[in-house]
Amino acid sequence: MKFRWNLQSILGLTLVVVAAASLALDAAGIIQIWMLREPVTQDAINTLDLLNSALDTTAQGLSIVKTSLKSVTDSLGALESTVASAAATIDQASTTVGSLSSIVGKNLSGTIDSALGALDAVENTARTVDDFLAGVSKLPFVNINYNPEQSLSASVSAVTEKLAQVPTSLSSLETNLGESGNSLDKVGGDARALSSSLGQVQDELQKLVDVIAQYQTQVAAFQGTIQNLRANIVTIMWGIALFLTFILLWLAVTMLMTLFKGLAWMGFNFHLFQTQDKSLAK
Repeated sequence: MKFRWNLQSILGLTLVVVAAASLALDAAGIIQIWMLREPVTQDAINTLDLLNSALDTTAQGLSIVKTSLKSVTDSLGALESTVASAAATIDQASTTVGSLSSIVGKNLSGTIDSALGALDAVENTARTVDDFLAGVSKLPFVNINYNPEQSLSASVSAVTEKLAQVPTSLSSLETNLGESGNSLDKVGGDARALSSSLGQVQDELQKLVDVIAQYQTQVAAFQGTIQNLRANIVTIMWGIALFLTFILLWLAVTMLMTLFKGLAWMGFNFHLFQTQDKSLAK
């Protein structure tokens, strides 16, 4: 067979070069897929384990925040009862003014200061939890939407601001107790206002406890998704490797057919093509 350069043979040579290069790339791709499968799988396992550990830490932080908020709520509830009881007895006996002044000046102020300090720590922890959950919700394979109307740290901050106003009421009440022992009506009114403020703050704190419970549920859902991925990551990576291998093998078959077609255009007719030509000639 004498090879001649013409348009068909040039096109055939182009097909042969492209097909051969594609087959080489397919072979390299398949080798890389199976070489990288195990290290990629191990990296994914390590990442999921680290993420699960971080979620455990977050869950523990939420539990601590919830416990702190419950403690503050219970303390404020006891204070509210004390102030309300004292306000009810002010109208009956002026002798209670001295004891109420002691409660306001020492016990209540100290408890409010402690509660504010605890809420500051809770707010810092809540901010960390918000940032972490927002980051986790953006990760692939974690199909959980985290977009609360108000972040946990913002809710804690709002309660802190309300509780921070209580010392002003305490100061006013203590001043009235010291300067006007006989003005029991004024003192009683201040005490009732303080009791009302404490009750409102207590209600807000209870709502925060409920919000914390919702956060704990969401973190548990995150952990469930991560743990499910961790349990099936090996199977998933095998599936991905097999799927990519199938795609590359399919492309290789296509390129192999293109290679034979290019050789045929160049004049290198194989038995398969000769048989087809003879059958067509008949």
